[in-house]
Amino acid sequence: MTSNGGGVASTTTTAPIVAVTVLEDRASVTRAAVVAIGAGQSRVTIERVSPILADKTLTATATGARVLDVRCERYIAPWRDPAAGEVEAPAQLRAERTRLEIERDAASARAHAARAEVHALAELSAAAMRDLAIGATRGSSPDGAAGALAELDALESAARVRVLDADLAADDARAAIARLDARIARAEAEAGEEAARLVIDLVADAASDARVTIGYIVPGAAWRPYHRATLAPGGDKPQVAWQTTACVWQATGEDWTDAALTFSLERPSLGVEPPELSDDELRARRRPDTVVVEAREQEQQTTGLGGGASEVLGIDDGGLGLTLSAPRATIRCDGLPHRVPVGAFTAKASLALVAVPVKSAFVHVRAKLANEGSAPLLAGPVDLIMSSGYVGRAEIGFVAAGERFHLGFGPDADLRVHRTETRDRDDAGLLGGWNVQTVRVAVRLSNLGDRARTVEVTERLPISEVEQVEVNAAGPDAYLLGTDDHPGGEEITQVTARALDDRGMVTWGVELPPFGRRAVTLEYRVRSQRGVAGI
Repeated sequence: MTSNGGGVASTTTTAPIVAVTVLEDRASVTRAAVVAIGAGQSRVTIERVSPILADKTLTATATGARVLDVRCERYIAPWRDPAAGEVEAPAQLRAERTRLEIERDAASARAHAARAEVHALAELSAAAMRDLAIGATRGSSPDGAAGALAELDALESAARVRVLDADLAADDARAAIARLDARIARAEAEAGEEAARLVIDLVADAASDARVTIGYIVPGAAWRPYHRATLAPGGDKPQVAWQTTACVWQATGEDWTDAALTFSLERPSLGVEPPELSDDELRARRRPDTVVVEAREQEQQTTGLGGGASEVLGIDDGGLGLTLSAPRATIRCDGLPHRVPVGAFTAKASLALVAVPVKSAFVHVRAKLANEGSAPLLAGPVDLIMSSGYVGRAEIGFVAAGERFHLGFGPDADLRVHRTETRDRDDAGLLGGWNVQTVRVAVRLSNLGDRARTVEVTERLPISEVEQVEVNAAGPDAYLLGTDDHPGGEEITQVTARALDDRGMVTWGVELPPFGRRAVTLEYRVRSQRGVAGI
């Protein structure tokens, strides 16, 4: 403990992070420290806190003393300050780079001049050789020709040596510049790093050990739910071991070391003001002579069975303000995802083989189970694990505690599905008022395994929303496959027992014997009045 000269004792201490509440797009950090203070006013400084904390959220409480003031002071980190002499100053490195560039350019100029000299000496040597050849043909030999040629050779050799030396000097300068560029980039990144400290003014009636608790909110942190489902077939009693984890990222400028983590579903960023309503104008228009219809995909919006999570952008909390507690963990300030377990349970599962040929050419393994945990399951991705290992990734929607839901574990390797569809159109004649389109769907299933399997096959009928269009399903045996309809002319047993609900879903329960094949068919007619376009 020191005094700042004004009668106020100053203490510098560390206050480790003891708890963090992570929200969708920020985090609430709690620090705590026990500080020995004397009677009167004291100042406690806590170093190495996040420089991006929100000042208006900074609070401090103390046990054994009163808090007079708390504030955050930001500064260039001394371990990054060039003035401290611990790192290289970017300005000095840039000046060194300029000097190296001058040396490189001078070496390149010397090499260019030496190459020009070598070229000129080579031309002189060639001219001297031509003169000697001409003189020899005339029977004359100039005095001192040998000495002149030897001198030219010596000059050319010296010029070549200068070219080599200059090239080496230029290469060395380029390599030094490349190394210096890396040092400049590193120094510029380090020299501008900010740091922050907390300054807390306390006053106490007597000397004591004061426990100081600091709280603040920082951006740069987020979390999303992530699940893991492990299927253990277990013969007649299959089970699913479920684990829910919180996938958390943080780049707040400080590590959360051995902190108690809480994951919250509160959304303070949404604000507290209700939205404003705008005018909704209705306009009348003339009814068209032609009714235009179109076929579109409509997703069934239902509750239960964990559906409806095609994209998980935020956190679907089902309208509940939940908090999930996690064991103590360390989350580094590296911006990488860290997964922390927040819940687990084991539930009995009912397995089924499901085929939806209009959507997929595979037979999928589907598990139906209940959320046996005490908390709801939040919408998010699910890692799927079977006895063979990791098999893929799925998504679930919000599942309340005790609610049942479906989970797919990928295709079965022993089963195959083949779907064909034909359409015949009968347009209305001059006296007719209806156009009729007949659609026939055939689904063939094959079992390549050595044990019997039961597959639930689902097809769909279009649902008409206008009175000018009617959709009528034909009887279960209206479309029977003949020998010519099968590959190789081989007959396949056809299953006709089916179920049809009010949503247009047609379902068959197909029992496939070992190495056997079965088929199901569907026929329906779409009748549209004259003047209906689009189908």
